[in-house]
Amino acid sequence: MTFVENLRLAASAVAGTRGRSALTVLSITIGAFAIVVMSSLAESGLATISRGIEELGGARIVLVAPKKPERGEAKQDAYAPGLSLTDRERVFRDLPHVEALSMFSRLGKKDILSQSGQRTSADVVGADARFFDAFHMNVGRGRAFTEEENRGQAAVCVVGHKLVEKLGVDPLGQFLTAGPLRCRVIGVLANNERFGVGFGFDWVDLVIAPSETMANVDPAVHTSAVVLLRTDDAASNEAVKRLVNARLVARHPGLDDFTLYDFSGVMKKFGAVFATMELIVALLAGIALLIGGVGVMNMMLVAVSERVKEIGIRKALGARPREIGMQFLTEAVLLAVLGGGTGVVGGLGVAALASMLIARFLTTWQRSLAPGPTAAALVISIGIGILFGWVPAKQAARLDPIAAIRS
Repeated sequence: MTFVENLRLAASAVAGTRGRSALTVLSITIGAFAIVVMSSLAESGLATISRGIEELGGARIVLVAPKKPERGEAKQDAYAPGLSLTDRERVFRDLPHVEALSMFSRLGKKDILSQSGQRTSADVVGADARFFDAFHMNVGRGRAFTEEENRGQAAVCVVGHKLVEKLGVDPLGQFLTAGPLRCRVIGVLANNERFGVGFGFDWVDLVIAPSETMANVDPAVHTSAVVLLRTDDAASNEAVKRLVNARLVARHPGLDDFTLYDFSGVMKKFGAVFATMELIVALLAGIALLIGGVGVMNMMLVAVSERVKEIGIRKALGARPREIGMQFLTEAVLLAVLGGGTGVVGGLGVAALASMLIARFLTTWQRSLAPGPTAAALVISIGIGILFGWVPAKQAARLDPIAAIRS
């Protein structure tokens, strides 16, 4: 008997028990559906976060941040804590393999008052002029401040577009009070939202002022300053860290009041976390597939018992045991494929719809339909049909034709 004939007979048998067949493969459908939906959304989330980090440099980022010293605390009064513009030039000048750097301070949420009297709150950042390039902060209207304005302590600032929406007025060219600082707004940022990527401030709801200007009204600017370095290659991170560490140790001998964060290691851990999450989803969905496989086996065993006479007659007419077994195995695989295919199609549709809805609220959302897990769901469904259809097929093939006809 050809494969096409087996498939036709299997389809006829499944169609004859539609209700029972649908209930039997429901677990397989749910398992395949879960694999596709969860994997697609997980990959979309990973792609969105990865894109946000990669826009900044990804594994090529090295952060230099202050910390409370664990030894030599008595020496703290012998030097000025934190980092200043002079320190930036002394420690980070002429670093090899560095294509961008910026020194900035995260000052937390502050009360905001517009010139026309609107009040709200937003994150305030004190930064040098290199901040906009290092963080790819695009200015939508107006301009960013210059390094000359930073050194000259100019009372200017740049605001995020979400802050403008909250104020309800266009502050460009007007004065704004951000905490203790009164500054003139010279630029409004474009939408620089980066989902899942945080450096201690909101990407779109913030005020960025020159660090030297902010230092006049908030001494925490220098003591909390952080330096971001973007190297030309992740392989260069180690060399850059060694050189920066040596210069900082020379500046603060006997102290460890700074720490270095290498994003190349962070990115590896980040990928491992998402891989683990996808594995957990696959295992949970796999349980549903296995349950569905048991259901397929039970249904096929029932089908064999109900069609004993049919099997006996076919054998009496010359059908070989192998052909009988193949017919029932084909039927089991067809049930599994129908369940897996329905789950995959439904999962792709729901994943696409969910991504469309998320993208309406999060413009940076990256859509992915996880082709690997989708194909895996179909292959596993076929494997489930073969694995759990084998026992009923062997049972049907071994039936004695005379005993089967008499039953």
